[in-house]
Amino acid sequence: MNKKDQMTVENFVSTGMELETLYTCFPDFSKEEIAEIYNNYKDNQPVYADGHTMSINCS
Repeated sequence: MNKKDQMTVENFVSTGMELETLYTCFPDFSKEEIAEIYNNYKDNQPVYADGHTMSINCS
């Protein structure tokens, strides 16, 4: 997967798309690569004291 493809998958993750849906949307990419991008994005989201994360969709 090239950098542009990685950024596209990450953009889909940022909209709140779940992992299983990503697998369906990107069948040409390996599930391992998609899962890695998904988990890296989720791991970098801020977690607040009450355990919640914040995601903003400005579309």
